[in-house]
Amino acid sequence: MSGKKSRDIFKEQLNKMVSTVRQQIFNGEIALGEYLPSELILAEQFDLSKNSVRKGLEELVEEGLIVKKSRIGNQVISNQSFDQTILRVGYYPSLISEAQFPVLIRKFEQNHPTIKVQTIALPYDHYQQTVHDFFQNDLIDVATINHKDFMEFPDYYDIFEEQELEKELYPFLQQPFKSLMNKNKVYVRPFIFSPIVLCYNKGHFDESQLPYPDSGWSWDEALDAAKGLMLEQGRACGLYFHPLSFNRWPIFMLQNRVEFKQDTAGNIVFPADRMLESAGYIRKTFDVQGITHSFLSDNDRDAEKLFVEKQSSMIVTSYFSLNEISKHSIDYDIAPLPYIKDPGTLLLIIGLAINKYTKKKEAAKQFVDFMTGEMAQEEIRTTTLSIPAMKRVAEKSGSEMVYKPSRFYLFREVIPTFKLYSDLGLSSTELVEMRNELRVFLSDLMDDKIFQQRLKIKLLPHKVSEKVE
Repeated sequence: MSGKKSRDIFKEQLNKMVSTVRQQIFNGEIALGEYLPSELILAEQFDLSKNSVRKGLEELVEEGLIVKKSRIGNQVISNQSFDQTILRVGYYPSLISEAQFPVLIRKFEQNHPTIKVQTIALPYDHYQQTVHDFFQNDLIDVATINHKDFMEFPDYYDIFEEQELEKELYPFLQQPFKSLMNKNKVYVRPFIFSPIVLCYNKGHFDESQLPYPDSGWSWDEALDAAKGLMLEQGRACGLYFHPLSFNRWPIFMLQNRVEFKQDTAGNIVFPADRMLESAGYIRKTFDVQGITHSFLSDNDRDAEKLFVEKQSSMIVTSYFSLNEISKHSIDYDIAPLPYIKDPGTLLLIIGLAINKYTKKKEAAKQFVDFMTGEMAQEEIRTTTLSIPAMKRVAEKSGSEMVYKPSRFYLFREVIPTFKLYSDLGLSSTELVEMRNELRVFLSDLMDDKIFQQRLKIKLLPHKVSEKVE
């Protein structure tokens, strides 16, 4: 005889679990704001599988009694069943610190009591594919999307619901997400943004009697200062960044006017000399300081770690990362990036996309409107170092609850220098190929000529030729 429970017995045990937990909520045994026992404990208590427990708890979610909190548990939010909408929101985990996301969620729920938000932290790896699959299968209703991930959607027009262009938000943040069919619509509503900037330890410069970085610095001048800081103070490095980051290496190409284009014959042409010069500047940063090439570095957080430990005097970073730096006791400020030919920086944008297939479209729109509205944007301005997408709020000052460096508002000065990944002329897939070749080049495993030849073969599916300058 099979050890499987009959369908009737299984249903009876599942109903017992749901009714027991429901009654515990009704009579106050589990109070408002408290969390239910873990799914594992409930499974053992009622002799069910964890999947069965999750299925039963969904009934309580639909009744408005509990809400699932990703990686935390199932929280009691009401002791009376009522009709409500459960909105499922997928998000970048970094938004917990970069935008005080949990706080914003609570404020939204307070202002929209018939909507409860179920947050789902999505993995950074294969983020685009995860959102695509979740949207198509109606598993989430809203997702946070940055510009690079947006570029990876070949069919964003068939996945994302069009949203109204919002006049209160910076126009340059909305332009990359504009609808193909309607100039007054966007596929992603901008939420927060940041340019890449230079962050420096003021104390280190003062000790070495060096002037602070300014907008007139070239990369050569920055490296001269970096060498001076290292010699004076014996630190690990004067200037550091993770060059294989998609938020770092493209800057050198963009500042040096490198663009990949398709000619009339269908070939991709690019200024080979400038491309090699740009890659050379990245390599030079580490060579002249005598430090290990950062292909050994895992991510941008390595630079921030060196900076807060006072082992690096300057790092290339973002306003988003300043949220972590500000937690440490360090006297720092920011400056525009050094330049090659043109002053330029990479613009990072994080926005909100609505699932075109969701059955909760109205609730989803209310959520996006709130997150990009004045209340939420003001919360971001006063409690974080991320920059709100709403121009009027972003440029205010006063009532801040977090320390902001003296040059915090330089983002307004450098708006004309903002560049996007798409300005390189490479697709998201091609950006990955370029990064893979850079990894080998920066590790000194191939010279300029081989690097260029490999790009011709690996970068694009069709022939790549050099542009004659």
